[in-house]
Amino acid sequence: MATTKEVTVSGAVGKQVFATTQQVCLKSVIVDAAVSATFVIRDGNASGDVKLKGRVDAGLTDQFALDDLIFSKGMHFKLTGTGNTAYLVIE
Repeated sequence: MATTKEVTVSGAVGKQVFATTQQVCLKSVIVDAAVSATFVIRDGNASGDVKLKGRVDAGLTDQFALDDLIFSKGMHFKLTGTGNTAYLVIE
């Protein structure tokens, strides 16, 4: 069963969303952009392998549907733009 986790902007480096000991299956990413937004999702920590990058223009909400993108070493998420929010749909 899929669940949703909200992620907000957090500094220049981003944040560890799931511990490096966890395996996560990402189904989709929804970004609600108050201002122009970019995001980077890494497997593991802030220096882990980049699994997905995206951009959403100001004032839009965009969904990035995925085919079960597996993160075997946890997940690190960086979102830019004050007031922007992302929602991770995970299983």
